[in-house]
Amino acid sequence: MRIIMMAAAAVAFVAATPAMAGGDKSSGRKAQDKSAAEMPHCVRPLGTISIVEPDKQWWVDYQLGSPEAILKVFVQQSGCFTLVNRGRSMASRAMERAMADNGELRKGSNMGKAQVRASDFFLEPNIVTSNNNSGGSNVGGAIGGILGRRGGLIGSVGSLAGGINIKKGEATVTLSVVDARTTEESVVEGYYRKTDIGFGAAAGAGWWGGFAAAGGGSYQNTQIGQVIVLAYLDAYKKLVRQLGAQLD
Repeated sequence: MRIIMMAAAAVAFVAATPAMAGGDKSSGRKAQDKSAAEMPHCVRPLGTISIVEPDKQWWVDYQLGSPEAILKVFVQQSGCFTLVNRGRSMASRAMERAMADNGELRKGSNMGKAQVRASDFFLEPNIVTSNNNSGGSNVGGAIGGILGRRGGLIGSVGSLAGGINIKKGEATVTLSVVDARTTEESVVEGYYRKTDIGFGAAAGAGWWGGFAAAGGGSYQNTQIGQVIVLAYLDAYKKLVRQLGAQLD
């Protein structure tokens, strides 16, 4: 009888072990996803930055808005840069200047020269694709050329063969940052893949609420959009570290 009871206990232990391991894995996966969704916070801004859209509007193929909204939220929530607008607002400002020059503005309106703040960096978001039919520019070949010419690039040619895979729920993206004064360029790669375990926690971080105000609702409301956001966050965290940011 004792032998039978010992054997039964051993079987029960073996049967329980995978379940326990699976539970640990679930907790670990949730912690990993939570870590992946954490926004970096800089002690002080690295400088001013403006966002430049890539030539190919790859987001249209995925029925998403411009990734500019993603980066605006990152910049504002992280405090790592001061955002300056070089988009349609500049046309509106030129109109105000024209009215000031024509004497149309009320007395005391200060729309004179030498007031626009310079941009220290230009930031361009893109996706990585292995061919021209994958919904984006063929960045893989371009980055391969950069690798051949200069060092300092995070990632490798082999890892740049990915892209956006809706079925697998994964995205590989790039952020290109150019120093406005020296024109030196750095390219960082970001990656994220959805997992059934813990993805809800990753996509539910507190900073997600800023997307609606920034015009990024399409990213917040679709699964592949959320995956792309988290891939860009991965790249953004690498970028601020590479630029020497002090994180709190």
